[in-house]
Amino acid sequence: MSAVKFDLHDELEELQARLYRDTGVKLTKKEVLEIIFRIGAEQYDLIVQEIRSRESSLDDETIQKVLSLAEDLGEGSENLSLQVDTVVYGGSPDDSGHR
Repeated sequence: MSAVKFDLHDELEELQARLYRDTGVKLTKKEVLEIIFRIGAEQYDLIVQEIRSRESSLDDETIQKVLSLAEDLGEGSENLSLQVDTVVYGGSPDDSGHR
């Protein structure tokens, strides 16, 4: 048997208490973890999906590459956001009030 460092002690205790409240069955932390493990083994595809969704977050290098693709739209483009606000929210571009 090997020991595993586990950082979610508070969450495990909360889950243990909720299970007791909802079922009336008092389980040890070991029993709760064994149940979770069995469910996880049955829902393997969900675990794979969770791991892949973590990996798909963008790192700083990728974000910088995407941002570097932005084009200079020429003179007056710095005011495009004001024009978008005018079209979407109405009013004139000179309105200084916030909505």
